[in-house]
Amino acid sequence: MENDPVPPEKPVIPTPDLPKPTIPPIQPSPPPPPSAVDVRIREAGGKEEEHTESLAPLNTRIVAAVIDVLVAAGVQITALWILPSFAERIAWLAGFAYLVTRDSLPFLGGQSVGKKAMKLRALTADDQPLTGKWEPALIRNAPLLIPFFGLIELFVLLTREDKPGRGQRLGDEWAKTKVVPAEDPVATDGEAS
Repeated sequence: MENDPVPPEKPVIPTPDLPKPTIPPIQPSPPPPPSAVDVRIREAGGKEEEHTESLAPLNTRIVAAVIDVLVAAGVQITALWILPSFAERIAWLAGFAYLVTRDSLPFLGGQSVGKKAMKLRALTADDQPLTGKWEPALIRNAPLLIPFFGLIELFVLLTREDKPGRGQRLGDEWAKTKVVPAEDPVATDGEAS
C-alpha cells in the first residue's frame, strides 16, 4: 500500500477579531409614588408651591377613639352620680350624645378630647372644621353606636391601608370627612404662640 496518496493538508483560517458586545447597564426602577396626596397651589405671582397633606395614621386614630370612649364613660358615670336614680336613661343618653357629636362640639373647637390629645382633627372634604356642623358629625359617628360596627370600621381601615380610600372608614366616606393631623397654631408677626 505504498501508493496511497497522502491527503492534502487543510488550510487554517484565522478567526476574525470582532468587538465584544456591550451589555447596557441595568437601570434601577423609579421609586414608588409617595403615599401622601400631592397638592400644588398656585400663588398670585404664578409661582407654584408644593404641599403634601397626609391623613392621620391608624394607630393614633385608635388611641384617640379609646380616649373618647373613656370620656363618654366618664360623662355617663358623672351623670349617674349627679342625677337621681329615675333619670338613669339621661345619663346613658349623655354618654352616647358625646360619642355622636364629639367632633362638632363648639366648646371643644371642633376636636374631640381624644383628637386633641393625639393632635388630630376631623375635617370636611373641602378642609373645613366640623365645629358646629352637626350633620357630618352625626353621619360619621352614629353608626359606631351599632353593636360590633366599630369592628367593621376597624377592618375597613386595615384593609384600605394600601388602597385609594386609605385612612377613611365608612363613616368618613358617608359623611365626606377625613381625619388629618392637626396643625399647630403659627405665630404671626411677632406674636408668641
